[in-house]
Amino acid sequence: MQNLTYTQKRILDKLLPPLEKKIEDQEQLNRVCKVYRMDIEEERDPYLIQQFIICVESYLYRLLQRESKFYNSGYFKDNYKVLVNDFIEDNIDAVEDDFIAEYINSQQEIIDKTFKRYINVEEYEALEVTQFVSKGFFDDFIRGSKKKIEFLKDLSKSKENAAEVEYDNPYPYIFVSADIYNNFRTYVERHIIDAVLDYSYLKKRLLEEKLISNTSDKEFMRVVFADMKLINERDYDKFLDAGKLSSLKKSFSLGRENNFNNIFGI
Repeated sequence: MQNLTYTQKRILDKLLPPLEKKIEDQEQLNRVCKVYRMDIEEERDPYLIQQFIICVESYLYRLLQRESKFYNSGYFKDNYKVLVNDFIEDNIDAVEDDFIAEYINSQQEIIDKTFKRYINVEEYEALEVTQFVSKGFFDDFIRGSKKKIEFLKDLSKSKENAAEVEYDNPYPYIFVSADIYNNFRTYVERHIIDAVLDYSYLKKRLLEEKLISNTSDKEFMRVVFADMKLINERDYDKFLDAGKLSSLKKSFSLGRENNFNNIFGI
């Protein structure tokens, strides 16, 4: 250690933490910032400034680690749902997308190094402390922010894709694509007259052409009746009485075949 002047020793004693008791990091940071305002700022002593910076970096780093925007990427992913729920509880009418947008903005602030932290100093102007930290102080946080942004963007993309599938093809477990579902709706609107017989041909032909999954007659008609609401209760009861749809051969007619081929492009 260099030979210290009396003034340096006096200010250093004030800067270093007391040994007799444990003090929280935020309180320590408040304390050293007051020492800076009172004794170091005007002195501009390089040694004292260096010691002040060491203190600031130590206390600030530990404080930031405990804040949600500075969580490491692994911990953030593991606690993502909890963070979203907390955000929604604290913000009226907020949804998950609002959390994602706000969190990405906070991470970009860290990456761009525009994040600021002001410490209130009693009887003095608040002190912005990130101006003092070393060049590499935020490097660990920046790496984590990039990973978290990537995670959130991938999550948003997955949600968008899922929403698009749900919107275009609300029954993906039955219809192989949105186009087939839309063609199905067109056929129903134009050509369903004798409900049980027409649905028999339509369903069995779709199955033969591999345009729907191997869904049972009961499940298919349940969806048509209860979910899509495309047939009335009387026609549905007729199907239930029969117990199954007719075979493709028994429900065949030239009209049904032509209508199907035209709409489904067979």
